[in-house]
Amino acid sequence: MNEQLSKLFLDLDLTLTPKMMVQKSSFKFEYGSDRGISWGNTGGNINTFISKFDKNPLMESQIKEGEISIIQKDDEKQSGNFSINERIKFQNEEDMMKEYYKTTALFEEFGYRVKNSTVQNENFETNFEFIEILMKSNSKKSTLTISYSIPPKEDQNKDYFLSFVYINH
Repeated sequence: MNEQLSKLFLDLDLTLTPKMMVQKSSFKFEYGSDRGISWGNTGGNINTFISKFDKNPLMESQIKEGEISIIQKDDEKQSGNFSINERIKFQNEEDMMKEYYKTTALFEEFGYRVKNSTVQNENFETNFEFIEILMKSNSKKSTLTISYSIPPKEDQNKDYFLSFVYINH
């Protein structure tokens, strides 16, 4: 499982802290820190590492552009929790759907619970679909969400995005 997740997220070592992941990566990441809102004992800064890419080891289809971000709040540093968001733009709907079905089939087998949600329009055409896969590795739990959205037919410039969100708990 970890090997496949690592491939999905551009060979990042998901066992490391976000800072160490970035240092060991072959990609150039930009660092940013936003001041978070403090609610009681939680809050603090939100630290983000962002990089662009045009190839992914798990994707066979051509990628127009991709962006990956590693996000960790100050209050998550001690527990080691973080999230990774990856968004991939494809040339067309067929490529996006092919990669969606391929990656969901691959990662569903690692989940102990899988939840699928679909949003349709009045003609019962799917506009948005996401699958949430709860996984357990050693003593850590994590969630992988895979989603896509279909742009409206009347849109002139159609963008086909596949999104992956990994959260370790």
